Amino acid sequence: MAQGSVQVTHTGTSRWRRRTGEYASLAAALEAAADGDVLSISPGTYRENLVVVRAVTLRGSESARGSVRIAPTEGVPLTVRGSAALHDLYVEGQDSTVPALLVEDGAPELTGLRVATRSAVGIEVRGGARPTVRRCTVDNPGGIGISVLDGAGGVFEECE
Repeated sequence: MAQGSVQVTHTGTSRWRRRTGEYASLAAALEAAADGDVLSISPGTYRENLVVVRAVTLRGSESARGSVRIAPTEGVPLTVRGSAALHDLYVEGQDSTVPALLVEDGAPELTGLRVATRSAVGIEVRGGARPTVRRCTVDNPGGIGISVLDGAGGVFEECE
């Protein structure tokens, strides 16, 4: 799969932010997005290390679940530091020294994610983070599926 495109739908009321935009990378789309915006991600493999700091929604293709793959060659593929919503994404960790998905702050909503890695932990929640994790699957034959550290917490439902 090649990298796809990302459409950002701006939800603000400002006339300058009522339009939508299409971006060639997730990083560029996240940079342009504001709180409340929706990033609709086209099927493809995105070899980017992403850091989500705003309250945005990242949505994979509902009709082709698992077709949006975030899979950089090293480092943490996806770090969440805000109250974002992530739906129907496939996160692939290839670096055995770091988690595939790191939640450090906020109260993000993670729904329908599939995390595959061979590291110490698939999803790591730490700091002040309080995610809601629903219908997520973690495949990590080399370690722990979900780790909650340093006083973090959250709600975990229907996860495998």
